[in-house]
Amino acid sequence: MLLRFITPLMLLSFTGDALAALQNQNVQQGMACEASRPAENVIGSVQLQQTEAGTIGVESRSAEIFADEKAYFTGNVIIHRDGQWLSTSKATVDQQKGEIIASDGITFSDGYLNVTGDSLFLDLNEDRAELYNSDYRLQDHNARGHAERLSLSRQEVLLQDSSFTTCPGDSPAWQLRAQRIQINETSDFGEAWHARFELFDVPILYLPYFNFPISDARKSGLLYPTFDSSSNSGFEVEIPYYFNIAPNMDATIAPVYMSERGTMLKSEYRYLFGQNAGQFNLEYLGNDDTRIENKKRYLWHVQHAAQINPDLSFYLDATEISDDNYLNDFGSDFAGRADTHLYRVAQLDYDNDNWTAQLRTEDYELIGDYRSPYRTLPQLSVDYSAKTLHGFSAGIYNELTYFQNQDQSREYATRAHIEPSLRYRYEKPAFDTEAELSYLYTRYWQESPDSAIAESVTRTLPRARVRARMHLERSVEIGNDQYRQTLSPQIQYLYVPYENQQDIGIYDTSLLQDDYHGLFRSRRFSGLDRIAEANQITYGISSSLFTQNEREMLRASLGQIYNIEDSRTQLFAANEETTTSSNSEWVADINWAVDENWSLRSSIQYDTELNSTRKSQTAIEFRKDDSNLVQVSHRTATNILNNDIEQVGTQAVWSASSRWQVAANVFYDLTHDRLNDAMVGVQYSSCCWALRVSAYRRINRDLEPAFSANQINGDTQFDNGISIQFIISGLASDNSGLINMLEKSTYGYRRPFYLSN
Repeated sequence: MLLRFITPLMLLSFTGDALAALQNQNVQQGMACEASRPAENVIGSVQLQQTEAGTIGVESRSAEIFADEKAYFTGNVIIHRDGQWLSTSKATVDQQKGEIIASDGITFSDGYLNVTGDSLFLDLNEDRAELYNSDYRLQDHNARGHAERLSLSRQEVLLQDSSFTTCPGDSPAWQLRAQRIQINETSDFGEAWHARFELFDVPILYLPYFNFPISDARKSGLLYPTFDSSSNSGFEVEIPYYFNIAPNMDATIAPVYMSERGTMLKSEYRYLFGQNAGQFNLEYLGNDDTRIENKKRYLWHVQHAAQINPDLSFYLDATEISDDNYLNDFGSDFAGRADTHLYRVAQLDYDNDNWTAQLRTEDYELIGDYRSPYRTLPQLSVDYSAKTLHGFSAGIYNELTYFQNQDQSREYATRAHIEPSLRYRYEKPAFDTEAELSYLYTRYWQESPDSAIAESVTRTLPRARVRARMHLERSVEIGNDQYRQTLSPQIQYLYVPYENQQDIGIYDTSLLQDDYHGLFRSRRFSGLDRIAEANQITYGISSSLFTQNEREMLRASLGQIYNIEDSRTQLFAANEETTTSSNSEWVADINWAVDENWSLRSSIQYDTELNSTRKSQTAIEFRKDDSNLVQVSHRTATNILNNDIEQVGTQAVWSASSRWQVAANVFYDLTHDRLNDAMVGVQYSSCCWALRVSAYRRINRDLEPAFSANQINGDTQFDNGISIQFIISGLASDNSGLINMLEKSTYGYRRPFYLSN
């Protein structure tokens, strides 16, 4: 920014060769990949005698001063004023006209722009400078270029017949050439007129007008296009447009052209208002050319979170799709291709001292040809827990829920539940014990065409539970390292009497997954529609190994439930068989952080009576850092919807060099001897551009063959595709990496310590 010229003219002597070194630094600055760092004020790094604000300081080897207040300076001339610096071999200062003329090569900086060029004309009265045949660099941004004529006025830079790039070197990978480029110091964006975009000196696009970012600030405009190809949808191209509506809200609209299906419109709106935040997404394809019926395809998603006051909060999360095949055909950021259902919930929560309350409505939409589940419309729950006195505490849980079948209006139910409880807990550093006595009263009013479902049911069940744990530890030496080992054996007795509950419908209840910690639950089913009888003893032991820095490097657990009496309570009457073994499966878990890079996670449920593994999952991972990891996993499960599952998988992301990165995953079904999902991606990145190419092959889960133009036959169908994305640094931002590709694949990436899919 140029300030007014204020007299008197100050003549200072320049006595060293610092100027030559200064000019060499400025020419060489930022010519390598390190240009991504902001340029320094090279001229300002030379220590010159400071002048008063508004005055001009001149240093040179020789000077001639005339009575008309015109002065000629030659020999390593430096002129400085209020943060502006000019170095040249010859300069003329005319105080009467308020002009400075420099020639024979100049270097100029004003704290915002660094320029080297042939000559300079500075009009101090109008705060305007003209520089000719110059190379410029924005000091605080990774941007540079060349201009035949560069005009500087107050807070503005105007470039004529110029170029702009964020790439280093004499031959940048990309650059913008324009008849006119305008940059404002107070703005994070520049404007260009009659511009052409060049890749490797080859013009590929002409734009009569174009605006571009010179910082990381947000601005409305086109985002990177994505090019894909798949056997299901054909050639695809997506061109998003971003709307920077306000600092607290934005939106994106993206038309997606698919050669086999048509054009889809995707949109997203995000907002943040004080204690309220959320987003709304809509995807719509008006006419899918690959379908015989139900050609309109859509997805909508809404999410909102609000903290109304310190005690009261609200949360909403819902997704809806037009058909069961939508996720398989198009994918989504809100549900996985392998998901079996969509979950929707809206809830209001109150939490204050001993009281908690929740008003919630929820439902599940099953994906596929399954019986529709019930909606919760709504559920009111209130929980009170009294303060502990001498180890004793009391509480009461109350719930009132109305259920409605999604498709059958004649199927509905109301459930009221009251559960008072009394607890005693005694705790010492070496052990703790807990006893609980509960009384479960549940009342149902039901309407169902199933004659086995009673119109009115009352169920009362007591429940007693006693649990004790020990906490032992010792110091151990392994090799030359000291560790702290903990050992925690525990035992629990649980008693619940049996009651036949087959006249109660299944509204929100399912079998809970077993793991080591699940062995010590007080219930076998989620929800309240089934309360399993229990006369059982559960025992287990867990041990951990900690480093001297209290980092847990190993945790191993082993446990089992011993059933004194066989269990008869099942979800459905068709599965009314009893537990044939007096002992349940052994459950074992191990988490092992071998070192800072290697880790292992494994769990298994083994039935000793049938000599078979019911469930198991194991994952071994090498993680060098967030950009370099390799994982191998194996999992089995028996009798899942009358099917057995055994699958092995591997996934990896690796930076072969500073510029090359590869990502891949493969999941193979050992039960059916087939490939379930495979993906490979390669990305090349330079300082200012990147190219990402990926390909995939996955099973085509056609859940609606009647509506598909290609009928499903007995053979397994696969969807194959490729994707190409060209990324330019400096014209927009892209924070996604190849690891995101793994997370969005059919099975997704999970760290071993959190392997749950």
